[in-house]
Amino acid sequence: MSQKVFNGLGSISKLINILKDINVKRVLLVTGKNSFTYSGAEEALIPLFDQFKVIRFKDFEINPKFEDAMEGTSIARKNNIDAVISIGGGSVIDIAKLILAFIEPNQNQQNIVLGIDKPIDPKIPHISIPTTAGTGSESTHFAVVYLNKIKYSVSSNFMTPKIAILDSELIKSNSPTQKAYNGLDALAQAIESHWATGSNEESRSYSREAIPILYSNLPRIVDGSADMKDYQNFIFAANLAGKAINISKTTAPHAFSYSFTSKYGIPHGHAVWLTLPKIFEIHNNTKDENNLNLNSYQTFRNSISEILTLLGIKENRVLIELKKLLDNVGLEFSMEKLGASSKSARREIAEEVNLERLKNNPVSLSEKDIQEIFNL
Repeated sequence: MSQKVFNGLGSISKLINILKDINVKRVLLVTGKNSFTYSGAEEALIPLFDQFKVIRFKDFEINPKFEDAMEGTSIARKNNIDAVISIGGGSVIDIAKLILAFIEPNQNQQNIVLGIDKPIDPKIPHISIPTTAGTGSESTHFAVVYLNKIKYSVSSNFMTPKIAILDSELIKSNSPTQKAYNGLDALAQAIESHWATGSNEESRSYSREAIPILYSNLPRIVDGSADMKDYQNFIFAANLAGKAINISKTTAPHAFSYSFTSKYGIPHGHAVWLTLPKIFEIHNNTKDENNLNLNSYQTFRNSISEILTLLGIKENRVLIELKKLLDNVGLEFSMEKLGASSKSARREIAEEVNLERLKNNPVSLSEKDIQEIFNL
């Protein structure tokens, strides 16, 4: 599904005219409990409440539960909404996607979550306005949901928001650590979508544009020295990374990250970077074409070489420079210091990995590689 993007400082002010252009009357406004206010979105959208019937839904947890999505769906049906606006981070945008996936009658929503049934397109426009720069959820066709404490992904092409509004003013209020977590997630998406077995020329074109912007700007975004142009470039690059991963899907660093988050409470973007530097080094040192999940060894080597060029990193400094990035944004690299202190704990994380996601990694990771990644 093609998406229209409004990119620029103050672009949230275009929302009213966008809604008028598509003849919207009744809006479900999905927001975070607090981010809607402290991001400045609430003040910017005072005219929205004057000109449209707006029903706000904010009563859900950060990691979307099936029950939360069903409650939002019930509210949307009851009010016969004709548009959904999501303003917030990845969880907010995902809840809005799930509501649209569940809203059509005569569907079994649990079967949709379990992958037994495909959701029906309700033909209701979704306008997404991120208040973080990192998850890329505003540009993807899937949403995370927890059913009985198990994580699932619901996907359909229509779930990509029809319109995305990227306004850098809305991300400035995030804390330095939140900016670091989100920015690292975006950079990981940009890197992984370039080397993934599922990548193609389109995903790599988005990556090429996103990687240098995210890598060079992240420390300034975190330490507060960035100007508004840096912020606008950054949120746009994060959107490009989301578009890239929407095509290619994630690889090993994301696959290993989820247990770090569920077991030790390590935020997602940080968790991804506990393995990405070493996995990148393993990729860089892979010379055996028989150890690949890709058909073309040359395509793989070209991808690694191009990513290094985009980052401005020499081959022999991959691990050093990527660990330095974590240090520059104030985050710890050691798994041991973050809670996985024993070898058995780290082995457990390695063994809980989603094998399907590992198939999308360009290199088939050996036992020796796993030992290196997890300090076993």
